[in-house]
Amino acid sequence: MATILLIALTACDSEHIDMNTIINADGTCRREIRFKADSAALANNSTDAHSNILGILNDDSWSYEVQDTVWVKAYRDFSSLDEMTEALPLQVAGHQVKSKAKLEKRFRWFYTDYIFTETFESIAPTFDIPLTNYMDKDMADYWLTGNPDVLKGYSGLEMKDYLDKMEDAFLHFVNANILNDLMDVLADHYAEIPNAPVSKEEFLASKPQLIEQVDQLSTDVMNYEPEKLLAETFGTEAYNQVLKDGIPISEAWEQRQEVYVSMLTLDVDYQLMMPGGIIELRECVGGVFRDGSLHYRLSGLRLLAPQYSIQATSCGKNNWALNLSLAIILLAIGSVIFLLLKAIRSKKTLPG
Repeated sequence: MATILLIALTACDSEHIDMNTIINADGTCRREIRFKADSAALANNSTDAHSNILGILNDDSWSYEVQDTVWVKAYRDFSSLDEMTEALPLQVAGHQVKSKAKLEKRFRWFYTDYIFTETFESIAPTFDIPLTNYMDKDMADYWLTGNPDVLKGYSGLEMKDYLDKMEDAFLHFVNANILNDLMDVLADHYAEIPNAPVSKEEFLASKPQLIEQVDQLSTDVMNYEPEKLLAETFGTEAYNQVLKDGIPISEAWEQRQEVYVSMLTLDVDYQLMMPGGIIELRECVGGVFRDGSLHYRLSGLRLLAPQYSIQATSCGKNNWALNLSLAIILLAIGSVIFLLLKAIRSKKTLPG
C-alpha cells in the first residue's frame, strides 16, 4: 500500500490534465486537452505519453501541438455530443472513462436556454467491496463529490469529527479491497505457488475472515502491508516470495495495483463553455465560474460515486427573433401612420 500511495503522490503534479469542452448552439462541439507528456513516448507518438490519456498522439482524428517541449495541446471538433463522448480520451488503468452527454434547448422567443449535462460512468464496479459497506450512501457521495451537503449546519469542530470518521471509513474500504485483490491474484495463479500452506479452496475461504481483520486494523495506510498479514496468518513467506520471484504473479499484482495508482492520479480541470453565458450551475458542487466558463474538478475518486454529473444552463440571445419583432413593430407603426394619413386625406377631399 505504501508503494501505491508514494507513486500516486509523486505523480500528482505531472499527471494534471486540462480539458476544455465547448458546446455550440447547433449541437456541434469541441474538446481541447492539455497534458504533460512523457518525452520519450512523445518522440515516438506512443500511446503511453500519459498514464491517464487514451492514445491521442497516434490517432489521426485528433490534432495536436507540442508546447514547451513536453506539454501537449490536442483538439478535435465533433458533429454531435455522442461522437464527442465516444471519443473521451481519459482512462483509468487502461480502461476508457465513459460518459453520456445531452443538450436541451428551451425556446423563449428572445432567448433560448441551453441545458448541458455530462454524466460519467462510475468506476466503483472495479472494486469487489463497495464503499457503502463502510459508510452510508449520502456520506459516501459527500466524501467523493461534496454532494449532498450532509454537513450543512455543522460547526467547524463538528465537521472535523465527521470528516475524520469518513476518512477512516474510506481508508478501510481501500485496505479491504487491496487485500481482496491480492488474494484473487494469488488464487488465479495458485498452482504456481511452491509450498503453499493450504489448498486454494481453503485460501479463498479465509478471505472474509482476513478482510474482517483488516477492518479492525489501524488506517495507517503508509504502513499497511497485506502481504505481511498473509504471512502472519498462514505462518509462511510462501506468498510473499512468489510475489517477488514469480514473474506471472508479480506482473499480475503490479497490473492490479495500477488501478489504484491510476484512480488516485486522474486529476482533470474540466472547463465548460456554452452558447451565450452560463447563468446556472447544477449538480456541480465545487464548480467555479470565471472568464466565461465553468471550471470543475474531475478526478478518479469522484468517479467512484454511483453517478457523477456536470450540468450547467446558459442563455443565448435569438437575434433573429429580436430583428423579426423589431420589423413587426415598425410595420405596425408604419401601418398606423399610413391609415392615419389616408384618413386625413379622405377628410380633406370631402365636399363642403
